[in-house]
Amino acid sequence: MGIELPSDIICLILGHLRVQDILNVRQASKEFLELTKLRSVWESLLHSHVLHQNIPLPGLSGRSYNELTTTEMETCLRRALKLRRNWISESPLISNQFTLAGIPDSRIVSLQVLPGHGHRRLLSLSFEQSRVFTLQCWDIAASPPICIARRAFRRLGGMAVNVSLAGVGVLAVLTPNFNIEILSLDLEAVDPDHAFVTSLTIDEPAKNVLHFANSILLIRDNNEGLCLLDVHNPQAEVELRNENPPPPAHFLDAIITPAFVLLLRMTTLELYALPPTMPFTTTTLYPIVVFQWPWRIDNAGMTQRHPPPGYQGKSAISVFIRFSSYFPWAINILHHYEIRPNAYFSNASPISATNLPYEFPPVLRETIGSPVRLHATSDLAIGPYGTAVWIDSHTEDYFFHADRGQRLAGMLAPSPYFGTEEDEEVELSDQIATAAATSVYAYHEEDSWVKVALDEEEGRIFLGHDDGLIMILEYV
Repeated sequence: MGIELPSDIICLILGHLRVQDILNVRQASKEFLELTKLRSVWESLLHSHVLHQNIPLPGLSGRSYNELTTTEMETCLRRALKLRRNWISESPLISNQFTLAGIPDSRIVSLQVLPGHGHRRLLSLSFEQSRVFTLQCWDIAASPPICIARRAFRRLGGMAVNVSLAGVGVLAVLTPNFNIEILSLDLEAVDPDHAFVTSLTIDEPAKNVLHFANSILLIRDNNEGLCLLDVHNPQAEVELRNENPPPPAHFLDAIITPAFVLLLRMTTLELYALPPTMPFTTTTLYPIVVFQWPWRIDNAGMTQRHPPPGYQGKSAISVFIRFSSYFPWAINILHHYEIRPNAYFSNASPISATNLPYEFPPVLRETIGSPVRLHATSDLAIGPYGTAVWIDSHTEDYFFHADRGQRLAGMLAPSPYFGTEEDEEVELSDQIATAAATSVYAYHEEDSWVKVALDEEEGRIFLGHDDGLIMILEYV
């Protein structure tokens, strides 16, 4: 039977179907086969089923989806939906598993996925009993994954990966000579020991390197103060001074933009307004907002959420926190806060206490049960699309004992707030877990996992071990 409706009407209808329905319709006739291979159909499906649902697209390798062929777009869409179904299931299935042999008899102390390059590069830092730090960069898209860069440090005062794709260098390290070196990758190097190249050296005294965004470094100076400096003009430091927190006000995470800096410390959350251009002389800035956490923080992560298509405002910020307290419920519960964009913020006026880009205080969206044994290791990682993964001690359901074992669990956080309506906030005084981990990605009967990293777009989780090994879990 021939097609009675015009082809453009058929294409519009196809754009509202599920992907499996499209594949079924394709088998009906030659005419439908040709129509279901049109680019316009798959572009419509991609927007309705993936982009507007804020689902990441794996396999782009740094390209835009507009650069894909129709066949590649179909494959990418089906892969994205397959990953999402598996990713949020109760027990996601591991499609591939690799183990990277790091430095023997060492402990992984940092794991981070480098931005760009299709998220194919993983940076690890290990620490040996001989007090040697070894920095390694891995190409995880190679088959099998290989180490492409390596450098050892007898003493390391800190390290920060550049979170900006267009930034200066890949990372910054504080060397044994207390110089800050900006390192880049030489992908043509034959020997991994020579692939980390020093592209810039900064002689400004520092005690630690904490964060790196574009060309801006956040450091701790020799007086324990936090300072911003531009690598192109390092002599002009901008001190971020909050005189209220009792020392030591440990740094945990930061978001640095051209307009503001958001600092997550162990006891406070602080917002600083930046001048339109970095000053050429040393300057001191004071926070325009300081929020006091109810307890000291044991572990935390903060990220800007990926905005929906067409959204022009500021992205909501997710903060996942495990508090540290003598009370057992604080450390055994994860708290998910959301810092919401201020709908009344004016871009035409400078940021100030009366013109804030975000609403304060943060809104507590969820509390998640996540027990951790006394002296056990826990870690967490969060992604821009809402995934949070963590290591905890909830293994009684699998091994019927509670004295050892670890669980890699996670959940997909609710969609962030982008409107102007006010949500009802959960009171901290209630302290009752309102949610549980929705997915258990892995578990084992040992206590060797010490670090976790997340590649939400490609469906990968990385686990650093206390013996130098790194495990890669792929879920698509």
